Amino acid sequence: MWKFQLSDVNCLVCKTYFINWDVAVMEEGELPICELCIIDMCAVKVQYDGSQDLLEFLTNEVDGRTCPGCLESAIELHGISYGSTVWGDGRCRECNQGWSLEIHIEFV
Repeated sequence: MWKFQLSDVNCLVCKTYFINWDVAVMEEGELPICELCIIDMCAVKVQYDGSQDLLEFLTNEVDGRTCPGCLESAIELHGISYGSTVWGDGRCRECNQGWSLEIHIEFV
């Protein structure tokens, strides 16, 4: 049976405590945010009615989302790629870190 020891470090978003070995592999300057919260921050769900250009619409929807790298509301969309999943290329205006955004579009 595996025994996991919880550290005294918790996720800044959901307050879940990290396991000791997760803390040991954190990079210097990396914020303690759990994988589930990062995934949630990088998933964008929108309702699109087709009344404006899709890229312009998505740019407005993504603008100002919280960056998992610095927790500032500074993500901006730089482009999208189409496929079975629409992926957005986002970058934070504050920390300049790039993020892949999974965009879920519901057509209304």
